[in-house]
Amino acid sequence: MGLSSSLIDAIPIDILPFLLLIPLIASPIAYALGKVNKRAPMIFTVIVTTLLFVLTLALTFAIDRNNLNLQFKTEIEWVPRLGMSFLVGVDTISVVMVLLATFVVLCATIASTSAQVYGDEGSYFGFILLMETGLLGVFVAFDLMLLFVFWELVLIPMFFLIGRWGEKGKTYAAVKFFIYTHFGSAVMFIGFLFMYSLSGTFNMLELRDAFTTRHQTLLVLTIFLGAGAKLPIFPLHNWLPDAHVRAPSPISMILAGILLKMGGYLFIRGGLWLLPRGWYEMRAIFAGVAIFTLFYAALSAMAQVDFKRLVAFTSINHMSFVLLGAAVSTEFGISGAIYQMFSHGVIISILFCLAGLMGHSLAGGYGTRELTKIKGMLTKTPRLAYLLIIAAFAGFGLPGFSGFIAEALIIFGAVPTFWWTGVAVGGVVITAGYFVWVLNRIAFSEPTVEVKDITRFEMISPVILLIPAILLGIFPELILGLVGDLAKQISSTVR
Repeated sequence: MGLSSSLIDAIPIDILPFLLLIPLIASPIAYALGKVNKRAPMIFTVIVTTLLFVLTLALTFAIDRNNLNLQFKTEIEWVPRLGMSFLVGVDTISVVMVLLATFVVLCATIASTSAQVYGDEGSYFGFILLMETGLLGVFVAFDLMLLFVFWELVLIPMFFLIGRWGEKGKTYAAVKFFIYTHFGSAVMFIGFLFMYSLSGTFNMLELRDAFTTRHQTLLVLTIFLGAGAKLPIFPLHNWLPDAHVRAPSPISMILAGILLKMGGYLFIRGGLWLLPRGWYEMRAIFAGVAIFTLFYAALSAMAQVDFKRLVAFTSINHMSFVLLGAAVSTEFGISGAIYQMFSHGVIISILFCLAGLMGHSLAGGYGTRELTKIKGMLTKTPRLAYLLIIAAFAGFGLPGFSGFIAEALIIFGAVPTFWWTGVAVGGVVITAGYFVWVLNRIAFSEPTVEVKDITRFEMISPVILLIPAILLGIFPELILGLVGDLAKQISSTVR
């Protein structure tokens, strides 16, 4: 902790503005480097994202887990006449999300090989850095208008990353992504303006639990729709499978690993933390939506023949557990939701990374993700096969991996509140079933075509991502010890 604090103290400005400025300034530099050399933007972005990860790791070690208030706070007047300020800070929940964001973006950058990124590399990596600015901003902003600015900032680079570097049908997928998520943003913005009209400020610290129960209930619905489009929940999920399938796999890693967590984070920060009494009034309905979305996504995944599309529906399935944990608003439920966001962030990133490698490494080098055409991976592509087997085990929540801890916590927290939420176990069983079916079909079958295995360099990103998936499955207190006290405090206010 002493070394972490020393590193933070050595920074000439406050740590959080510094974290936001680094990728913002680095973004145009990456673009400019692309005009000089094709490889330079990737090397530069790896250096920048590594620095950001190291700094957020230091921030995680330096934070006082016994302090439930905002830490490393920076407040600068922005538009004082409208009650707007540049207010950033972290608590133990925010810092977990910031750490996840920098980690996944780093791994996605490493995974952005020339086989998956073709042409205009400077713009590609420039957009990634710009998007990272928005992602970090969402998790540290405590002014509603500032939060909205960062929230919208994320949409712009993601739109271009899908629409420019995606696969066939990429324009349709990018537009669909933008329409659905912008709809959620618009509804959320109406809620923010309503809060301002009632209070005269956008400061979330002042707005916390500041409205009547009736007003809180109305406001929670706007938060629910805004976050629900991002999580996503049924029926606001329709954009996600197309966006994932058409996007380059490294961008799918960021989309599933971080962008969806913006929705989960807003459920907790904008719902449970900010409007606890309104959330309490709606929690049974929210839990019902989570259960329905969970089963819908799990059953939809079983019907897919494209592995990447299967992983996309798996992502919706797992993120439904986040909503369920937040909905029941117990200490275990909230802790499990946060744990699930981190766990799912790394595990789903592995699966999307491997889906991309399948598309670029199999079928004689031409690549395919169709499960009906892939056979004998364990014989012909052992590196890819072993990584896929381990990732699948993590994906369906095998004990020893972080996913098991997260889903167990959420179910333990949900059943005492709403007994009928115990059916969520059925979703876990279905998920395990289709992952085992996939492995049996593509990994343990007899090979029918000549294929080539992935390179050692292509193994780097999924191997790095596997480390926290296994580590947190063995030592869950690394996250639970950080967020447990704050989860308990939030839970006590939801009445």
